[in-house]
Amino acid sequence: TGADICGFFGEPSFELCARWMELGAFYPYSRNHNGNRDKRQDPVAWNSTFVALSRRVLGLRYRLLPLLYSLLFRAHARGHTVLRPLLHEFVEDRTTWDLDRQFLWGEGLLVSPVLEPGVTQVRAYLPDARWFDFHTDEEVGVRRQFRNFPAPLGHINVHIRGGLILPQQLPANNTKFSRRQPLLLTVAPNDAQEASGSLYWDDGVGI
Repeated sequence: TGADICGFFGEPSFELCARWMELGAFYPYSRNHNGNRDKRQDPVAWNSTFVALSRRVLGLRYRLLPLLYSLLFRAHARGHTVLRPLLHEFVEDRTTWDLDRQFLWGEGLLVSPVLEPGVTQVRAYLPDARWFDFHTDEEVGVRRQFRNFPAPLGHINVHIRGGLILPQQLPANNTKFSRRQPLLLTVAPNDAQEASGSLYWDDGVGI
């Protein structure tokens, strides 16, 4: 929970709470959980830096809502997993069997969070595929290797697996207004210069 991450069952830590906001934005059910009698740890309880960081990463979550919504539909309709360990997609790669500090959204949006205080880089494993930095669209050029990625406070490393098309939407203040925004696609080609994806879309209101 957010309370556990923010303070390890003790006094809330600014840095760990900030890292929780970065990580929690990629949980299917995202919230900063806290106890009724514990010290406040919501974004405005900290300072403007924390507020800006939270707004930025939650904006990224809202941008990816079409992808998340589609993954949740597939989980409901076909029993697919929304979050999955790397071994689910790369089971032949034994290195992925023991990885518990990275996860995927669906087939290939790779999230590599910072989980300790005082850390400004993250050691992430990239399985055998083309990988692109979600934030810059640049190809990483590494596969089946660990690599250290810069991870300053306010930045979470996210990579796109080659061969996928990710549906997105310009974010707004809430999901109702976000659904009125233009849709976007990020196309990440695989080695054969091909990519595919899917989008589940409804009115967001009716049953």
